[in-house]
Amino acid sequence: MFRLNKGHYGYLNRRKKQLMIQVGVILFGIIVLVVLGYFSTKTRKNLLTVAAVVSALPLANQLVVLIAVWKYRSRPKDEYEELSALVGNGILDTELIMTSKNDRAMEINYAYVHEKGVFCYSGDKKLETKKVEEYISQYLDANGLKADVFLIKDWKNYRNRLSSLSPVDRKTCDEKLLKIEGVLRNLAI
Repeated sequence: MFRLNKGHYGYLNRRKKQLMIQVGVILFGIIVLVVLGYFSTKTRKNLLTVAAVVSALPLANQLVVLIAVWKYRSRPKDEYEELSALVGNGILDTELIMTSKNDRAMEINYAYVHEKGVFCYSGDKKLETKKVEEYISQYLDANGLKADVFLIKDWKNYRNRLSSLSPVDRKTCDEKLLKIEGVLRNLAI
């Protein structure tokens, strides 16, 4: 089974499936431990029950991530292919869900890292553009990286903006751009 990393198309769907399987396996293990412990000792007070209770922590950890990611969907495949053809071998990330302590999760459908800045697209009309741009800029600054961040919520404007930029090749670009991509992926769930 090949691995899809953050920022690649299809990551959200794959991540949801992985999380559902992990939650199911852990929950099944907890049930088995409780049942075996009860039937072997005829009481709930045994070491297998303790192991089941301790196993609830990883279950909760995986369940929280699953709940956070559950409502988000991948963009249409043809839209991604159109954008991918537009940027060529540039630094394009997709399906980034960023969380912050103070605000709700921020869905960034596409993020294109270019010498002129980071160009993000989100189909979520409720996102506050300035807050998202400041949030990403703060993390870039914290990692010693400077880049202008632009969040565009209109698909046609985003596509036109990317088509107006000179192409950047991932293999020959400045290392700073790859570091910016790494920060974006680290911010995502």
